[in-house]
Amino acid sequence: MTDVFFESRKSLNETHNVRNDIEMNNNVLIYSLSLGLIGSVIAAPSLPPYLSIGGEYTHELTAVLDGGINQRSSHRELLVLEAELDLEKFLGIKNSTLFAQFQHATTEKGGTLDAGDLQAYSNLEVGSSIDELYEFWYQQTFFNEKLRIKVGKVDANSEFNFVDVAGGFANSSAGFSPTIFAFPTYPNPAMSVQAFWTFEKQNLTLGYGLYDGSATVDGVQTGRYGPSTFFSSDQSDDYFHILQLERSWDKVNNMGAGRASIGVWHHDGEFTTFDGATDRGTYGGFFTLEQQFTGNSEEQGVFGFFQYAWADEDVSEVAQHIAGGVVFRGNGITRSGDEAGLYVTHADLSDVAAAGFTKNETAIDAYYNIQFNSNFALKPELQYILSPSGSATVDDAFVAGVRAIFTF
Repeated sequence: MTDVFFESRKSLNETHNVRNDIEMNNNVLIYSLSLGLIGSVIAAPSLPPYLSIGGEYTHELTAVLDGGINQRSSHRELLVLEAELDLEKFLGIKNSTLFAQFQHATTEKGGTLDAGDLQAYSNLEVGSSIDELYEFWYQQTFFNEKLRIKVGKVDANSEFNFVDVAGGFANSSAGFSPTIFAFPTYPNPAMSVQAFWTFEKQNLTLGYGLYDGSATVDGVQTGRYGPSTFFSSDQSDDYFHILQLERSWDKVNNMGAGRASIGVWHHDGEFTTFDGATDRGTYGGFFTLEQQFTGNSEEQGVFGFFQYAWADEDVSEVAQHIAGGVVFRGNGITRSGDEAGLYVTHADLSDVAAAGFTKNETAIDAYYNIQFNSNFALKPELQYILSPSGSATVDDAFVAGVRAIFTF
């Protein structure tokens, strides 16, 4: 199974590199317009009150120093540009927002192919370079903001199964549990309809999302498309459903704010099981918890978090995911404005014999973010991966990396 996994990764990367001329021209056009947008933002003395524009550029250099498959270095980059329009201030449409985000990301020869890990030690890694209108959505709130409706192209991880305090870790599992292998997220967000209802007295929010699910089984690169495959097409008629209940609090005992979420998901595509049978649809569930232990603000204190998730091991490589971490911000442990984190993530791989896994994978991730000013940060990071991809033939991998992050 392990050899097949790596060969399929290689084949997938080769397939992704095949693009037609029209798609290439569209990407060049979008990229050119984005560069023009950056120039206009820098040159503009001020923005109107109904418009906010921002962005971030990240360049990452990593190296597998020991173990894994190949001991070599690789690098990747991500450019994010976004604009938000307050339609109430602009057009008088109350409680409404229009949002657009462009992303440019580059691929590389290393990454997971060098470390051999399944959880993906870098959340910037992509199978092929992208230049795409990553998100484009309209949002409206009703009944004193108790009901929130969002329609458009959305990264599902921005609304579901996220852990706010875990955003500094490079390991992909800190962003969302790998059991949700059908998740419409980076680099393939999807067209969607989402609804959220907030019970104010209980600090509870119930959310549901319906997404284009054509990426998982049928291989449609939804990140490159708009609504064309959402309402079924010749390419796919699959959908991804997710339901989440979350609760937040300002204080608990002598500690600060926190948040918990629990949810289930279902993809209605046709999946081939490891045993060669066919399942119509697959499913899973998840739970997250994050809590501030010390400190009086989000910028200072000690924070902890926990993740648990499960999926159908007949079709999912990861049957269960258990992880937790701690983040330090100032509070005498780091410099004021800096941040440090330690994270342990364990992927319990499928026990189905045909899946071919002989072990489970565990990764340890530690970073220190040096915040020089509001526009620039440097983040060195170390990761140790035990039993990459659950393989008996791939040695434990030691990975070092550093990110340069420019915010504007």
